[in-house]
This record gives sequence, C-alpha cells and structure tokens, in this order.
Amino acid sequence: MPSPKDRDTLMGSPLVIQAATIVGGIVGIALSAYLRLEPGKAMAFALLCLLLAWIAADGIPAARRAYASRTKREEAGTAFWRRIGTKLVGLAALFGMAVIACSVFPFFTQSSAVQWVIEASHTTIPISIALAIATILYVMATDLIAEEPDDYLNQVGRAVLMQDFREEDVLFALRLLAIKCFFLVLMFSGGMKGVADLVDKPAWAFPPLSAAWFEGLMRLAFLVDIVLAAGGYIATFKLFGWHVRATETTVLGWLVCLICYEPFFPVISQAFVPYGEGPGWESVIPEGSAAFILWSSATLLCTLVYVWATIAFGPRFSNLTHRGIITSGPYRFIKHPAYVSKNIAWWLFALPGFIASGLTEGLARAGMLAIVSLIYLLRARAEERMLSKDPAYRDYAARVAAHGLLAMAKRRLASRPAA
Repeated sequence: MPSPKDRDTLMGSPLVIQAATIVGGIVGIALSAYLRLEPGKAMAFALLCLLLAWIAADGIPAARRAYASRTKREEAGTAFWRRIGTKLVGLAALFGMAVIACSVFPFFTQSSAVQWVIEASHTTIPISIALAIATILYVMATDLIAEEPDDYLNQVGRAVLMQDFREEDVLFALRLLAIKCFFLVLMFSGGMKGVADLVDKPAWAFPPLSAAWFEGLMRLAFLVDIVLAAGGYIATFKLFGWHVRATETTVLGWLVCLICYEPFFPVISQAFVPYGEGPGWESVIPEGSAAFILWSSATLLCTLVYVWATIAFGPRFSNLTHRGIITSGPYRFIKHPAYVSKNIAWWLFALPGFIASGLTEGLARAGMLAIVSLIYLLRARAEERMLSKDPAYRDYAARVAAHGLLAMAKRRLASRPAA
C-alpha cells in the first residue's frame, strides 16, 4: 500500500477523469445553451454538471480509498467537536474576508460574476442554507478521513480565537484565498460572456470554413477551457484528494502569472506590447483560400491542444498552486503544453499581419509578441521552481527530458545519415 506521501500525488485513472471532464463540461454547456439560461445561471449549471462528473469519476472512489487506508485515530469525542468548531470559525473568517474583498475592490464589484451572485442571493436563500449545511457536513467528513486533521483551516480558526497557531499555515490560507477569489471571479465572468456569445454567435450559424466559422469554434474552445478552469478553482476538496498542497510564495512567480490576466494584461498590452495594432492576417491570406483554411486549422489545432492540457488536469486545475503532478494527456510529451500551444497559436494568428506591416513595423510588432512569449517562459520557469520541491515532479521532468517530444526529435535528427 502506498505511503501517505505517495498517495498525496496519486489520482484515479487519467483516461476516466479526462473523459468525465470532457463529458461534464460539454454536457453542461450544451444543456445550458439549449435551455437558453441567462449567462450567470448557465455558467453555474455548467459548473454543477462538471463537478458531478468529477465526483462520480474520481471523487467517490478517492474518498473510499482515503477512508480505507487512513490511520486509525482514537480520541475523545469532545476533542473532535472542539476541532470542528475551530475549523468552522476559520472557514467563516476566510469567507468573511472574501466577502469584504468582493465588496470593496473595483475588480470584484464591477465583475459580472459578483454582480450576478449578489442578485441571485436575494432569491436563493434555501440554496444558501443547504450549502451551509453541506459545508458543515463536509468539514466533519474531511476531518474524520484526514490522516492529519490539524490542517490550515484549524490553524486559521485558532488564530481568530487568539490561540497558539502555526503562522505558515495561516499565510498559506491567505494566499489560497487570494488565488481562489481572483481566478474564480475572473473565470466565472469570462464564462458568462462566453455563454452569451455562444447563444448569440454560434459557429454553426456561419458558412463552414469561413473566418466567422473558425472564430466561432475558437470561442467555443475557449469557453470549454474557462468552464473547466473555473471548476478547478471550486473543486479544491480535500475529501477527494483535490486539495492544494502548496502555493507559489515568490514575488516573481505571482508577478509573471498575474500579468497574463485582466485587469493587468490589457493595461500593459496597450502601453508596451500592442502587437495586435496594425494589418491583420486577412490582408495577407484571402478568406476561403487553401492557405487560409490550412492556417486557420493549424491555429485551431493549437487551441485544442491548449484545451486538452486543461482537460488533463481534471479537478486539479489551478494557477500558482501544487495540487498533484499531472503526467497524462499532452503532459506526457512536454512539460508546458498549454503555454507552448497558446504561444504558437498567437504567432500563427499574428505572423501574416506582421508581414503585411512592412519590415520595420513588422519587426517591432514581432518584438512585442516576443516579450509576451518571454513572460510565459518566465512563468513556466517559476512553476518549475515551485513544483521541483516535490520529488514526483523531478522524476516527471527527467522522464520528459529523456522520452518527450524534444528528446524524440533529437534522436531522430541524430539518426539521420549525413548528406
């Protein structure tokens, strides 16, 4: 039987989890579009379908494995209830900080996600009560199954109650809260916009192989990705082994990650790297031509690889965190398939426009996009530094270096006979 440390990075069958991710996400999006739910309800419904698929495929089996293999603890009942009470105090404190942040900072108050939650909260009191009860039961179940029940939630509660606490656990909780609040609001808001676009401008409403058709498929792919990412920020359930093991602690790691998202990237893009300003690719490649279809298909393929990378995470997707080492899907071949495929897609999309801009302006625009790609390179390096603290990641990185795409390409080139 694997040790607790080994079990911390184990998952169920990758194929089963990926299949559940695809089915849950697509079914949720398709049903919400078919029912023509308004964007907030559509996004919530899609996430519910996704979470149910994950729980059925990996959550329930994982909870059973954890219960069967946990170390038996004999303790007084009063100690259990005291700890549960402390954890609920800690959870209430973290929830209160999230509410305050969403009520004060314009990034949150102006987001469509927070505005929808505020509007929906007035009509969903029974659901809120049910969620509160489910949360209490979840905290109790997790405490019973956990190998070490004295977790960061307990330490936050002890800090609030002015008892002795571990500072590193409280700081971890605050970093985790910031990550979940920022990215969940960002993804939920983006998903609401994506659902609205899906209803108003579906790909199938345009002629096949046209520019609008390809753009519609791209929007659909990004919507699937956003739904899966938002689900990952919700599904940090320790009961199922989906919890966060560690978070990024360096300023550089946070900087190169956050700079890639709103509200930071639009400001930086307009001021320093407006590589998209100028002639577009339609000025070089005529719509409907063979070159147009080939170029569009290549861009769409890169986007699908990007989505595939998110699918491989299943319920463990999250920025700035370590939630287990993912070695399936495109991660079998390369360490950062999402970043590589996304940047290739950007270059494919932008390169014809660079050519149409002329030598001087084209090189300037290409240099701007190169800066964006450099940011993603720094982001990949920061993630590797964080994850390399885990021996499982070091083993994975060594396997990719020996058997990944680059290693295969080097061996193939080395085996070619000299001219």
